[in-house]
Amino acid sequence: MAGLVRRYRVDRRLPPTILSFFRTTQALRRRHRADVRAAQRHAPIGAGTAPADAPIRRLADRRVVVAGPTSNSSHDAALDQAEWFVAVCERAGVRPFVVERLDDRLRFGLRLDDRRTALVGLGDAATAGRHLRWRDRNADGLVALADAPDDRRARVAREWTIFESTEWGDRATGPERGVVVTFYDIGSSGEYELIGTRGHDRFDRRCTDTVERIWGREFPGNSAYPIGASLAHFEEPIDIVYTWVDGADPVWIEAFRSTAAEHGRDVDEAALNAARYRSRDELRYSLRSIAEHCGWVNHVWVVTAGQRPSWLVEDDRLSVVDHADILPADAIPTFNSHAIESALHHIDDLAEHFLYVNDDMLVARSLRPETFFTSNGLAKVFQSGAPVPGVEDEHTQAVDTGARRGRELLLERFGRTVIDKPLHAPYPNRRSALFDLEREFPEIVKRTRHSRFRSATDLSIAASFAQHYAVATGRAVFGELIGDYAYVESDRLRWSLDRVLYGDDIDTFCLNETHAVDGDHGDRDAMIDEFFEQLLPVPSPWEQPPSREGDAARATID
Repeated sequence: MAGLVRRYRVDRRLPPTILSFFRTTQALRRRHRADVRAAQRHAPIGAGTAPADAPIRRLADRRVVVAGPTSNSSHDAALDQAEWFVAVCERAGVRPFVVERLDDRLRFGLRLDDRRTALVGLGDAATAGRHLRWRDRNADGLVALADAPDDRRARVAREWTIFESTEWGDRATGPERGVVVTFYDIGSSGEYELIGTRGHDRFDRRCTDTVERIWGREFPGNSAYPIGASLAHFEEPIDIVYTWVDGADPVWIEAFRSTAAEHGRDVDEAALNAARYRSRDELRYSLRSIAEHCGWVNHVWVVTAGQRPSWLVEDDRLSVVDHADILPADAIPTFNSHAIESALHHIDDLAEHFLYVNDDMLVARSLRPETFFTSNGLAKVFQSGAPVPGVEDEHTQAVDTGARRGRELLLERFGRTVIDKPLHAPYPNRRSALFDLEREFPEIVKRTRHSRFRSATDLSIAASFAQHYAVATGRAVFGELIGDYAYVESDRLRWSLDRVLYGDDIDTFCLNETHAVDGDHGDRDAMIDEFFEQLLPVPSPWEQPPSREGDAARATID
């Protein structure tokens, strides 16, 4: 606070980023409190037709009957909902047709003449927890699907969102997992036009029925909307690669200290600070965020130092990889994330397209593959807006020296370089680019790979240089990602957590700890634990039941 006061005296204003951050967080807190109060005032939606013991949860500013616990990702739930909607409509003698992908959801069209028949069929088939949100001009409303045929506004609305609400901790899932339904009617053009717009979204009445294959599932379509074959979507496999160590393992700690002493490194220096290895169970919650918000992921790889989280379950979508499987024998043990990430592309069966993710990175809302790769497979590179330091000395952090080495190498090889450091968020990579980079720059890759601890000579490869190399060689482009970043040791930590918890406009979030927090950790630890459980209360498929968990601490090399 004293620093802010000094800045105000000089600048005659608070720093715009801090002021905007404060105002946004306060507005989100007010909205949350208003939603909670409004939900308490209203009767639960769907209670009239549901069993007396049906669970009820808050959905924004209302309470709704829910179908039960959440059992799958938003991606899979949206596809399930689409299949249910199609089946019910077809039983009612109505044929919907898919016209668009909306994040996880699908948008279907219905001919206007079929709207009433479809609504009656949906109402008859509705079970507890199914709801309909209608929209008409600037108005919208929410009604239990079973009651929708008798709701005047639902009967004439220009758009429906139909969803099955489930439990998400003490809240409910909602329209983000549903199916959007719009209506088409013959217009003055003689074609079927989207009602409410009468714009370009139209099709000739002679268009034929099709079957569209989307994410391995088949949906009825229309020849005007070849959604399944659209070039706008990327559908090649995308893997995720984590780096993780158990920083509380006595064997690992002894190896860390003895190797540091052997190489003349002080364990108290910044690059070796214990805070970088402290666990707050981030991997568990990062995996939960992937399971919920990126259900399209092909395979998850967890790269470790011969360890594994006690609670982790391997299956056909998650595998644990040892450092020894990807690094030369004379390069291990290593305690250098730069060295480990230099060899990630050596994981057997790794997909060509993958995201390198630190376990302190979480996905905050449902994202599509196109967030990370263009529809024709180019990786997207996210820059932070923070310039790479123009000078360095013995106090320059390894993350900055690694960025400087990469910038120098780019300039030498291509005559062009980058200004900013990469955003600390999931890093999209092309495996082939990493192999080409390794062949083109064998000496610096080898030097980095054999560096046991972070060093000023390291090259940050998968988190920086490989991406910029891919841009320079035509395999990546610069993209945009809405990311947020918080330091555990920051006095504004509570602001950052509430910004993510109550907002809905952030793609990814990082909770990072670079040095030890002074004083008592208890309140801060409790705050973070509560935040994680509120944000991501549903276990991922890769967690053992709580009764089988161990107490081992977990951490990642930052």
